Amino acid sequence: MSHDDPQGAAGCNGNHEQEVEEALEDALELDTQSRIFLEMRRQNIEILRIATEVAGYAGEHGPIKGGDVKGALRTIWDVFSEFYNWVDPEEAEGDDEDEDED
Repeated sequence: MSHDDPQGAAGCNGNHEQEVEEALEDALELDTQSRIFLEMRRQNIEILRIATEVAGYAGEHGPIKGGDVKGALRTIWDVFSEFYNWVDPEEAEGDDEDEDED
């Protein structure tokens, strides 16, 4: 291909524009996926905060004793799981299927 060939130059320019457009689309998709992921994590943290309060482990009281941590975490997890089932029932159904396979 010669540099004097106007069609060849236009063809290269068109390919470059297409590559740039595809790269921008990929970046936008990645940005969207990242935002969704971060929003889901934010919601999970909020559900965990609420579960901790409902389970009675938030607020004004002394630290949990070493032997009580496992029980406290289990209680918080149980409450969190119930809340999560309400927020995202489809995801919870998928988790049940995974447990059945064990």
